[in-house]
Amino acid sequence: MRGRFKKWAAPYLDEHDGVVLKEIKTEDPYFQAEKIYLEVGSGKGDFVLGLSTKREGNFLALERDVSISGILAKKVVESEIKNIRVMNEDFDNVYEAINGKLKFDIIFLNFSDPWPKKKHWKRRLTTRVRLQNMMNILKDGGEIRIKTDNDDLYAFTKEEAETLPLVKIFDTDNYEFDDSDDAMSEYERNFRSIGKNINRLIYRK
Repeated sequence: MRGRFKKWAAPYLDEHDGVVLKEIKTEDPYFQAEKIYLEVGSGKGDFVLGLSTKREGNFLALERDVSISGILAKKVVESEIKNIRVMNEDFDNVYEAINGKLKFDIIFLNFSDPWPKKKHWKRRLTTRVRLQNMMNILKDGGEIRIKTDNDDLYAFTKEEAETLPLVKIFDTDNYEFDDSDDAMSEYERNFRSIGKNINRLIYRK
């Protein structure tokens, strides 16, 4: 569902530094909010835009594809929503920059790339190493919330998480959408429209 390369995206990201971050300055008052949230792999932004209007606090939306980041940033700018910052970056790089300096209340993973080939499993966002890293940047009592259409990634994630001191507080392979405390991404709407089951996991530190 990735779009074609968009020449305008990189210049747009450069021009909108009020919304788009090149680096995370942990002393920035934006990251001193009582509640801060991280979405890894924000895509075109429907999830973070939807949830930002339902929750108090500030959001950091990571998207590593520059063209998709441009679409995301454009939506945020045009929405005039003030509690979202966008970063065109990979989670691993962000983790290295903020570990020990910044902690989040919730980390969201929505329909992450399942990297279905066995030889690519280390690229998945839910390897035990990356889940451990996510746990390291969670506040005590913080959560990792995961939604995926991919049944193999769902099973893989549970196996990886079992090796870590995370408490599983929610687990279903047929998630009924909760509009009061959730939002849908473009992926989720599309999958639901064709009757595909949605898997959901929530882990607490």
